[in-house]
Order: sequence, then structure tokens, then C-alpha cells
Amino acid sequence: MKPYALWILLSIVASLVVAAIDIWLGLFIEELVEDATGGLAISMEDTFSLLAVLTVAGAAASYATKYALTRFSASALRDIRRDLVSHLERAEVSALESRHSGDLVSRLTNDAMVIQNFFKMHFANLFYMPVVFVSALTVLLLTNWKLVVFSLLLLPVAILITSVLIFPMNKMSEQLQKHLGSANAIAQDTLGGIPMLKAFNMFRAMSGKYRAAMGLVLKTSLQVEKRRALIAPVSLLLLSSPIIFSVTYGGYLIREGELTAGGMILFLYLLNFLMQPLSMAPILSAQVQEVKGAAKRLFEILELPLEPSGRGELALRNEGPPLVLDGVSFSYGGTSNVLSDISFELPHRQTVALVGPSGSGKSTILKLICGFYGMEVNADGTAVMPNAASDGSGQADASAAADEGNAGEARPRLSGTIRVLGHPLAEWDPLSLRDRLSLVSQDTYLFPVSVADNIGYGRPGASREQVLEAARAAGAHEFIMELPDGYETLLGERGARLSGGQRQRIAIARAMLKRAPILLLDEATSALDTQSEALVQEALERIMQDSTVLVVAHRLSTIKDADLVLVLQDGEIVERGTHDGLLERNGLYKKLYLKQFAPGAADDKETAERGPQHVRRETALETQLG
Repeated sequence: MKPYALWILLSIVASLVVAAIDIWLGLFIEELVEDATGGLAISMEDTFSLLAVLTVAGAAASYATKYALTRFSASALRDIRRDLVSHLERAEVSALESRHSGDLVSRLTNDAMVIQNFFKMHFANLFYMPVVFVSALTVLLLTNWKLVVFSLLLLPVAILITSVLIFPMNKMSEQLQKHLGSANAIAQDTLGGIPMLKAFNMFRAMSGKYRAAMGLVLKTSLQVEKRRALIAPVSLLLLSSPIIFSVTYGGYLIREGELTAGGMILFLYLLNFLMQPLSMAPILSAQVQEVKGAAKRLFEILELPLEPSGRGELALRNEGPPLVLDGVSFSYGGTSNVLSDISFELPHRQTVALVGPSGSGKSTILKLICGFYGMEVNADGTAVMPNAASDGSGQADASAAADEGNAGEARPRLSGTIRVLGHPLAEWDPLSLRDRLSLVSQDTYLFPVSVADNIGYGRPGASREQVLEAARAAGAHEFIMELPDGYETLLGERGARLSGGQRQRIAIARAMLKRAPILLLDEATSALDTQSEALVQEALERIMQDSTVLVVAHRLSTIKDADLVLVLQDGEIVERGTHDGLLERNGLYKKLYLKQFAPGAADDKETAERGPQHVRRETALETQLG
């Protein structure tokens, strides 16, 4: 509301002017009736002139109120959604991973719209209703206080009943928005996974889930509407019973000479402005409860923990190895660590390969380097453990961490030191850090824009020739030119119109265009066929000449030339060395090699006994033949 104080003030002032005109019209009507019954003293010209002025002024004030509130509510909704999206962009990855994107979208749409509708339709009544009520009540008490008291005999009972009816509205409205968010999440999953649902005939199961979710929405909606339906008769009672009472008792007072005809007309006219706020109060209160429920869900987003920012820009200079991990341990929030005591160094213009069984923690290491977890760290690079005591080494006290998990949502836990380009994570701003990193993930994400735009995101402002050069280097230019509109072809959601290999080559082109000093490859060639892999591997080798590379891979082509191979198992480094050196050992790497790179060799005792040199020759021959 603060940025639009002038519009809000205009709506308040205009609503007060409307209230004043409404009361003034009542007094003018009383004077007309008195003059008509006692002899006309006001000229017709003056009467019509005053009525015209009041009518025009009232219309102008009503228009100003409506326009100011519409302008304010629309702008406020824009700001709310902008701030929510901005907050989500800067929120910690761990906080977002625990929430469904469909529910977040529901909050951005449904909950925000509830707030906008309240401001546009009911906000002015928060000022208009009290003013017109107090003004009308004051005039009516001065006219005949007995009639006022008699007319409002049922008011305390109505207020009590209304309070009982309204009390659950806040919780019910919050539940309704929550169920809507769940239903939207299921619908989004269904739309996003249509090919898989068709392949496995899962539509019946998903439809059942969606029907169940919408059943909860319907049930809660009916509960809310039942409450509103019960509030309506109370409002009708508030509006009608005083009129009946006042007409009955007012006629008696006129006969007794305690009230004039003009006073009776004034009373009936102003009674509407007295009863309207009273009848609207339950509805307005219910609306406020709904807004509170919606606002609570929006504030939950705004209260998500943010990544640190404002740490300034670091000059890109060599103050040490590009990447150092020293004693890094990490947990996503569970009781066991995903990584335990990981230590290694990535020198300039060298390649380190991470290999190991699925779930050994390879991709988690890349996420930590990107600052997705643990950016809130001490000056020595050790992570700050939220709401948990620390012994100074960055390792949180276990009991404190357990208390944190019991108190609410479990948070990721990181200890150890991570240094990028000689600087601990504590000195890096996340945006500045990620400018130095270029990531190609196994889960390729493309945006529903043109091919050129998807590649250009790697370096905003890049020229068309630079985009084309990156595409050629990634082996993507030929298939792009075969698309209907070439580089201007619009891709579907997540690049659905392309094959897995094509999506991955566009992602590699995007990384090549960025030209960051540290290149992170997470199964960068996993979705490519043999021919595409050969093209991309050549491109990767070219970019590797000028970059420092940390690669997660299963394929021999991306491992054999690495300067250092780290073998992970259950979150620990169990072996390290070169490809040839590790094959000389009878360790985990050799088992993985025989299983993945020389199919059948693991079961062939003779092949295994002939040693790694012979296996390498056979593998090289197979590669040439392939």
C-alpha cells in the first residue's frame, strides 16, 4: 500500500465526500418535506440547482473512489506478483525444492487475486461505512432517540450470531486456497507428463487424484458458501426488522406529536445508511478473513530464506586454484550425510572427472560449487548452520540440528571449506559466483522461446554471429537449420519438440557461449547417440583447452583424458588417480570400467586376467569400428 499512498488517500477522501453528500441529501429531503407541509419557502430553481450540485458532486466522488481503488489494486497486484517472483528467484534452492511449483503458481494467481478483489471492491467500505454509520446515527439520535433505540433492539442478538458465523471463515478460506494449490499442482504434473502418462496408461490414476483434490475443493467451497448463506439472512434481518419497527413506532410518535412527518422521512432515509454498514459488516468481516488467509500464504513465500546478496563483485584474478574442496560434508536435511569429508583441488586448465555408482554424490558436489546450498558461510568458508550451535569448524552440533528438524522443516547441513578462484564462498555474491561457472546438467532445461534465445541466455547481449559460432562448436548448427524456422523456431515447453540429444547440444552451445573460466559437466553427453557424442566431444575438447573442467561422466570418452579421476562411493572418495593408474588397481574404478566400458568383460575371467592394457586396446578398436 505504501507506494500508492496518494491513490489510497484519494479513495478515502472521495468515499468520505460520498458519505457526507448522502447525509446532506437526507437533511435536504427533511427540509423539503417540512416546507411542503408547512408552506413552500424554497424556490424550485434553488431546489433543482442544489440537487444537481449534490448529484454531480456525488457522482464525481464515486467515480474518483472507484478509479483510485482500481488503479491502486491493479498496481498493487502487479507489485505483489513482481515481489513474489523476485523473492522466488533469490530464494534458497532447498526452500524451493520442498514446495510444488503448481502450489506456488496458485499462490501467485488465486491468492493474489483474492487480495486484489478485496482492495477493488471492499477497501473503500472500511472508511465509508464507519463514517456514514456514525453520521447517520448522530442525526437520528438528534431527531428522536427513542425511535433509534426501539429500532435497534435486535442488534445485539444479530451481532452475536454473526460473530459465531464469521469466526471459522479465516481457517476455511485458507484451507480452500490450500486445496486449490494442490489441485493445480496435480493438473500441472498431468500436463507436464502427458507422454509418460499415455505410455503407461496412467491417466485413470492421475484423474482419480485430481478428482479427489477437486472434491476437497468442492467440499471446502460448500462449507464457505454455507457460512455465507447463513450470514445473508442475518444481514436481511438487520436490514428489514428496524424498518418495520421504525414505521410502526414512528407512526405512534407522529400521532403523539413527538415526531414530524419530515423527521419520519429523514429517519427512514438515514436508517438505510445506518443499517447498510451493519448488514455489510458480516460480509466485510468475512472478506477480511479470506484476505488474511490468502495473505498468509503469500507471506509464506516472502518469508522463504534468501541467498545472501550484496557482497560485491570480485575481480577475476588467479589467487589460487580455481576450485578447492577441503573436508566438505553435506546432508540434505536427513540424519545421514550425502557427502562425507570430500577433499580435492582443481588446478587451472585441468580436468577432474567424478565417477561412481548412482547416488554416490557426484551431482551434489556440482550443486554445492554452484552455491545452491550453503552460501551462508563463515569467513573461512565453512557453512553457517541455521538455528544450530557450531563448534567453530562449521560442523553443527547434532542435537541442535535435531532440534531444528523437530521445530520445523529440516534444512540442508554443510560443513567444510569450498573455495572458488581462491575465495571462500563467504566472499562471493551468488550472481558473481555463477558468472564464473558454466553448467551443463544431465537434466537439460530449455525455455519456450526461440532456439537463438535459448543459446543467447548463456551471454546476454551476445551477437548473432557468436550464437551461431557456439551452435557450430556444439554440433547443433546442422539440425537447427533443418528446423522449420531455423534459429527462430519456437520451442515447446522444456524444448519438448526436440530430441534428448538435440536439447543437450543446445544446452552445451549455451555453456560454450558463456565462456566461463570453470566448466561443470554433469553427464553432458548422456543423452547423445554415438555420432552426436563424437561431435560434441570434439567441441568439449576445444572448450576444455581454455577452461578448468569438473566433469561427472560414465562414458570413457569423457574420462580417459582427465588429469585426475575421483571415484566416489556412498558420498566418500574411495580412489583417486589417472585413468590408466586406476585401471592398474583392482579397485572400484576397474569394476565400474569393466562393467560399463567393456560390456561382458566383468564376466569374462580371461579378459580380466589379461589386464587393463589389453582391455583398452579392445575398447579402442570397438570405438573405431563403431
